[in-house]
Amino acid sequence: MSLRADNQAALKALDAPAPNIRLYLLYGPDEAGSEALAARFGKGLGKGAERIDLDGATLRSDPARLSDEAAAISMFRDKRWIRVQPAGEEVLPAVEALLDASVTGEPVVLIAGNLRKTSKLLARCEADKAVISIVSYAPEGRNAEQLAVTMARELGLELPGDLARRLIALTGGERGLLAGEIEKLALYLDASPEEPRAATAEALDALGAEGGDQQLFKAAMVVLSGNVRGTEHEMARLRQTGSSLAGLLRITLQRAIGIAQGQAGQGQRFGGRGDDDVAARWNGDNLDKAIVRMAEAERTSRLSHQIGETVVAQELINVARLGARGR
Repeated sequence: MSLRADNQAALKALDAPAPNIRLYLLYGPDEAGSEALAARFGKGLGKGAERIDLDGATLRSDPARLSDEAAAISMFRDKRWIRVQPAGEEVLPAVEALLDASVTGEPVVLIAGNLRKTSKLLARCEADKAVISIVSYAPEGRNAEQLAVTMARELGLELPGDLARRLIALTGGERGLLAGEIEKLALYLDASPEEPRAATAEALDALGAEGGDQQLFKAAMVVLSGNVRGTEHEMARLRQTGSSLAGLLRITLQRAIGIAQGQAGQGQRFGGRGDDDVAARWNGDNLDKAIVRMAEAERTSRLSHQIGETVVAQELINVARLGARGR
């Protein structure tokens, strides 16, 4: 079965996993969206479910590992599931062994990137009734706004259109980040499906202040202004407070994309004080390089926290140096 991530049938399949489904293939250009769907699947199994993490490199060298893990019995919890990330064409032999096994075993969630239409892995999965394939596309425009409203409603949060657009701008429309921000807002307002609450701009402002979002916005502008020493200072401050650099990277990336869209006459400008001066420092080539580098670092940070923090720190410095060239 092949579904889109914005299809209610896809969400129902993840919320209530069926015993006859062996594999869930989550793929598409919105990899963060696929990760959010995997997390949703885990919640659907319940808090006591044990998760086993594997990656494509491991399964490439040992294809039988996947079916062995699926057939194993948990010694600590009632339920188990296997998450494979990152994964690509190299896991095809492991997937074939899993689907051909006589024992059903525990469910497997495979998080792949943007698979091509000619992908043998995608073709094998879509041809099997024991597999659900869900493709995630980054939401845009009214689709993004409707997604935010729908996600909020599921948590008992009534989200007006203006706040939905504000959350989309804050998260860059990235499904995983958007889900996290909406969940924090629902918790802040004590909203639930049984007792719905209306989201307000005041609540979002208060939550942003508590979470230090404004400080991250300011730090992002320091990076993009080409202030290398200031960038080092901001990163040191975040580390002292125990904060992750990944949040700073995401907001810096979002602002860089906003500058690029503004230069191309597309999208909305942030309009903050000093934004025009910062944007003027960037030419198209350097800005493209910065966006590509930050996007790759953001992906690395999701795959490995320890390695990711080092990569993120270095790339933020590199972006500041690129910005300094525009002076």
